[in-house]
Amino acid sequence: DLRTAIERGDYPAGGMLPTVRALREKYGATNDTVKSAFQVLQREGLIETGQGRRTRVVAQRQVIHKSASYLPSSASVMYAGGATWKQTLAASGMAGTQVLGRVGEVPAPHAVAEALCLEPGTPVVNRPRVMLADGVPVETADSYYLREVASGTAIAQQGLVRGGVYPVFAAQGFPLVEREETITVGPAAPADQERLGVPASAWVIRLTIVHRTHGGRPISVDVNVLRADRHQLRYTVPVHG
Repeated sequence: DLRTAIERGDYPAGGMLPTVRALREKYGATNDTVKSAFQVLQREGLIETGQGRRTRVVAQRQVIHKSASYLPSSASVMYAGGATWKQTLAASGMAGTQVLGRVGEVPAPHAVAEALCLEPGTPVVNRPRVMLADGVPVETADSYYLREVASGTAIAQQGLVRGGVYPVFAAQGFPLVEREETITVGPAAPADQERLGVPASAWVIRLTIVHRTHGGRPISVDVNVLRADRHQLRYTVPVHG
């Protein structure tokens, strides 16, 4: 209830939450139950509290997602997910970390197969990640690669890809020449709620990125789910007169 009230704006950033006594009376709860709720909200970065101090709502800093309208295709492009994420978060005064899930081949989900021009269920290499800001999950990132692009490379191995995936594309003869982004917004699905640790009332931004090489051939798809309350999408597009 407190989390929902904070997200709804009932308790604005910088404002105080009710006292333990007031919450105990409102919910018919014990001191320990109220304090446990405060501990959960504090771990999620929503409040700050301390001995002898009233509990205050913390202003949620935004993750600024910047995207260029095009990217160079040379192998000198350095795109390391961890490093870029750390740099992005550091610019906003936050610590960026990520948790890498199990890397391996999976049947391509229908939308991914369609984007890669494959039959549904065709094996692709998957790299699932959860991105954290100051230790709080704010984004999930699932990358899917054609087997012929990723097999035998660092992309298909457990661990971060040093130097990033774009140089790997180029080394395999698939230089990146186009990046297409599709954005949708809606309620968090049950899987999103579990991975991001958000309630059913939370909304998310779904950012799907298709990478293409020469001839418009798709070689990988990123499916990112971003907490809508913690992200701002920013685009700079050149104007051609």
